[in-house]
Amino acid sequence: MGRVGDLSASMSLADFAGLLSDNLPPTAAGLRVSGPADAVVQRIAVLGGAGDSAFGAVRGSGADVYVTADLRHHAALEAREEALVGNGTPYLIDAGHFATEYLWLQGPADRLIAHNFDAAQSLEAHVSTIVTDPGRSSSAGQHPLPARTPHES
Repeated sequence: MGRVGDLSASMSLADFAGLLSDNLPPTAAGLRVSGPADAVVQRIAVLGGAGDSAFGAVRGSGADVYVTADLRHHAALEAREEALVGNGTPYLIDAGHFATEYLWLQGPADRLIAHNFDAAQSLEAHVSTIVTDPGRSSSAGQHPLPARTPHES
């Protein structure tokens, strides 16, 4: 699994999603959030790239919300249904493949540059900013979703 950590202060799922939206690279699909907007979150699980195979580890971590990408419909639906048997967590945020992997790329690039392979050679590393997600545009719905789905009431 990726990482699990706690925010310094709890906040609503909507505020956390807004924080992510403000800090992740923009993608055509934006964020897909599953859970009540007013739910309180503090423990966060993160896995860059496709992460629906790690639901078991996320549940075991006690995370309030799971940030990952490429959530398949039925896997995400089943994860939310299983969560509702307990306290409703983890809520899900699908932030897109590119956005969830882009954040960590500069670190390895810097380590490659810093590694002294040979004094006679130099190495340049560039982190691409080209969004590689297959979806390049989206059409926002005309009708806002309710704050809670019937299953989350």
